Amino acid sequence: MQASRRLRNFSFIAVLVLGLLTVAIVSARPVRLRAIIFFDKATARLNDVEWSDMRWLLERDNGVDFTRLAETRNPYESIESPRRSKSDLEIGSRLFREQCSPCHGEGGVGGPGGPSLQDRVFRQGRSDWALYRTITHGIPGTAMFGRSLPRDDTWKLVSYLKQVLVDPVVASTSTEAAAALIEPVTGTELRTAGEHPAEWLTYSGSYSGYRHSLLTQINRHNVAELRVEWERQLGTPVEKVETTPLVRGSTMFLTEPPNRILALDAASGRVLWTYSRDLPSNLQLCCGPVNRGVAVLGSRVFVGTLDAHLVALDANTGKIVWDVAVGDSSKGYSITGAPLAIEDMVVTGVGGGEYGIRGFIDAYDAATGKRRWRFYTVPAPGEPGSETWEGTSLRNGGAPTWLTGSFDPELRLIYWGVGNPSPNFYGANRKGDNLYTNSVVALDADSGKLRWHFQFTPHDLYDRDAVQIPVLVDTVVDGYKRRLMACANRNGFYYLLDRTTGKFLLGAPFVKQTWADGLDADGRPKVRPESLPTPQGAEVYPGIAGGTNWWPPTYDPESELMYVPTVQKGAIFFASPQEPVSEKGETIGGTSMPISNEDAIVAMKAIDVTTGRIRWQFGGPRRKTYMEMSGLMSTAGKLVFGGDGEKFFAVDAETGAELWHFATGAQIQSAAMTYELGGRQYIAVAAGRAILTFTLPKANTRGNAVASTPTGTKGAAVPHN
Repeated sequence: MQASRRLRNFSFIAVLVLGLLTVAIVSARPVRLRAIIFFDKATARLNDVEWSDMRWLLERDNGVDFTRLAETRNPYESIESPRRSKSDLEIGSRLFREQCSPCHGEGGVGGPGGPSLQDRVFRQGRSDWALYRTITHGIPGTAMFGRSLPRDDTWKLVSYLKQVLVDPVVASTSTEAAAALIEPVTGTELRTAGEHPAEWLTYSGSYSGYRHSLLTQINRHNVAELRVEWERQLGTPVEKVETTPLVRGSTMFLTEPPNRILALDAASGRVLWTYSRDLPSNLQLCCGPVNRGVAVLGSRVFVGTLDAHLVALDANTGKIVWDVAVGDSSKGYSITGAPLAIEDMVVTGVGGGEYGIRGFIDAYDAATGKRRWRFYTVPAPGEPGSETWEGTSLRNGGAPTWLTGSFDPELRLIYWGVGNPSPNFYGANRKGDNLYTNSVVALDADSGKLRWHFQFTPHDLYDRDAVQIPVLVDTVVDGYKRRLMACANRNGFYYLLDRTTGKFLLGAPFVKQTWADGLDADGRPKVRPESLPTPQGAEVYPGIAGGTNWWPPTYDPESELMYVPTVQKGAIFFASPQEPVSEKGETIGGTSMPISNEDAIVAMKAIDVTTGRIRWQFGGPRRKTYMEMSGLMSTAGKLVFGGDGEKFFAVDAETGAELWHFATGAQIQSAAMTYELGGRQYIAVAAGRAILTFTLPKANTRGNAVASTPTGTKGAAVPHN
């Protein structure tokens, strides 16, 4: 009896203590934040902090931004050295001489046993916490071994190192930069960017998605004389550089994976400034650490990061203006596409469809970073479109938005492609069309509200992301001038839509496809039952790469031809409800396997935009590998530039005949761009870990000839095929 009473008393006291503790955690913000951080470490969400650091980490006045750390789980942007006084720096200087200078030299300029520490891309980053971890743990596989210094001494050394690591390029050019500031980019300039080809101000060169330049100095008559003007080697360990540089005035802005932004002199490739971001180690990335570029507006450069932040940088210095968390990277969110700057806001999508995210498109105030609106690409229960998902499957529906969209300023509509549902390949637990996956959505630019959508592949079972760049075309169809949207989709069909209403006008295959018996009057595919993935496998065309992929197309409004990078190769698709998660943590529900005894056909195809008819194609011999085509760029010089493996080429825009090529010695993934500076036209492209620029010999340049702006229409209707 007494034991029972004691047990009840103990239980009461335990519940009371637990309740009081809960109240304290909820009511006391500092305690609550520390509890969140401790929980994140205990559940493996804070991998870049050791348990031995936790006691110190949770103390007061230690340089930790608890709010930031609890929100982002990223110690690299949340922990700074607490030892920054003059006496701390003096001790740090002594420690550097004792511990570091024997290898890295006095002042960190490099020595017999170690490289220079100045203007260097560090494997673990340059933030305070990254330096602390490097000093403490060293770098495995190198001569940099860890030091067992007292914690305070380590922080003093970090503070001194931050002084040593002041970017010498920025320091040496700050006076020059202050005297020649970059002219702010206005909303009007972005709206008319395609009409002013001396600069390249958006990811696609203009809001229309054309990737077409009016520059004519380099043309089909002299392109064979192109020579390399300059080359900038990048410090990235990543082999795939997928960036498209932007050029404002004489400054080029580009991204270097996984976490660096550079400003270069566009005439010489000289580095003006760099910005590096330290990333958490537990990122979930389906397809590698890539970044495709930046946006510019006013005096700022905007970039999305792999840990799903949107960052605004000062265009003249690279200093952070603001930094907002767009999504939670620990849940699979990331940003790999270039943002789109529109008037006074910046629009971005997100990646992570393989990890069961709920996709969205965001707009942020360019001045403050405050979110203006968000459109979810998977509706909430009860919202329009939710009826296209079975049960609760929409909670982790996927629908990423990982490439850049287009914009019609007159209609005030933003067009953005949407990716695959989750899980891939297996759809028995998500019956229905699964809106708005595999669609293009047209959003009101002011509110983010959906105006219309068109779904290319309902209930996708083949990973048919519809993130391809929407190309906004104005031309004559059936005797009437129409506002159109053209898209060569990953599912193997070319589409033409009315971009005011979303009405389907035309659909035609542009590569071999076996998964559908064509499209109905509304553009809905007539899916062949035998093409559905099964545990035994189903052979389907196009394969996992699609008929095209993320590589941007280009459109010439004068010839009305859209040039598309294409792949023709089949695959066997398997559905497997017993294996819903991959080794990476992806919710896949199956897999695919390329048809092993079949060579791929990789080609660029010229498609008549109003009929879908293929005018010509340019491609190499059949090959085993099939992810070798790059994005494209066309010019009024009647040229189309692209990459095939390591070959950078230019073809005649009217015939497809090869006119010039250059062996880069490295894989080309992104699309080229062009600009004019000092009376000379340049072509720039990323290849491997470098940016290469080409121009004509000075003796062969004749001014800065620019073609007149085309009308974009023809006098008569073009019949459909």
